[in-house]
Amino acid sequence: MEKNDDILPAFFCVPDITGFTRFIATADISFSKDFIAGLLRKLINANILKMSVGEIEGDAIFFYKVGRLPSVNQVAKQCKLLFKVFYDYVREVEKEDPENHEKHFADGQMGLKIIVHYGEISLANIKGRTKLIGEDVIITHKLLKNSIEENEYILLTQNYLDKIRKKDVSSWFHWDDLKKSSDIYDHIGEVGYWYIPFGEEAAISDVSI
Repeated sequence: MEKNDDILPAFFCVPDITGFTRFIATADISFSKDFIAGLLRKLINANILKMSVGEIEGDAIFFYKVGRLPSVNQVAKQCKLLFKVFYDYVREVEKEDPENHEKHFADGQMGLKIIVHYGEISLANIKGRTKLIGEDVIITHKLLKNSIEENEYILLTQNYLDKIRKKDVSSWFHWDDLKKSSDIYDHIGEVGYWYIPFGEEAAISDVSI
C-alpha cells in the first residue's frame, strides 16, 4: 500500500517582476545586474511569514511554507509589504540614478504581481538542495503566465480561497474589488482564481489591502 507520509500541505506566495524581459533587454548589463540582485535581496528580507525560498527564477521568488496556513491578515500584510518594498527600491533609484529611472521606470514599465496558492507538495533532497515536487508546484509556476491584462495584481487561487473558506477575506482583500477568472493549462486543466489590481498607491497607503 502506498504511503503518503511525505506529502505536505503547503502555502505558496510568489512575487514576480513584470516587465523583466524588456528591462534586461534594454538596460545596461551592469545596472540591470545590480538592480535585480538588490531588489531580490530586499524582497527576500521582507519575508515576514518566515517562508522558505524554493527557487529564484530571475524575475520571481518562489516562497513556500509547509504546515499551518498563515492567517488571512498576515498574508495580506505580506503582499502589501512586498509591493511597498518594490516601490521603495524604485524610488531609491530615482534619487540616486535619475537617468536610469527615467529610462526604465518612469512610465510604469516595471511592476510586481503576486501569486498566492495552497496545495500539497513533496520535498526531495538533491545534492543538498531541496526540490519541490507536485502538481501544485506546477500550477503555481503556470499561473505566472495568465490572461490577466493588468500589469500589477495579487492573484488568489480558488484552492487557497476554498481552504480559508473566504474567512475575513472581505476585511483584508476588499472582496468587492476582486475579479474572478480562470485559465486552462496543458496537462493541468482549468485553474480558477480571483485577483485584485494593485500598485504603488495602494502599497504606500495605510489602509488594508
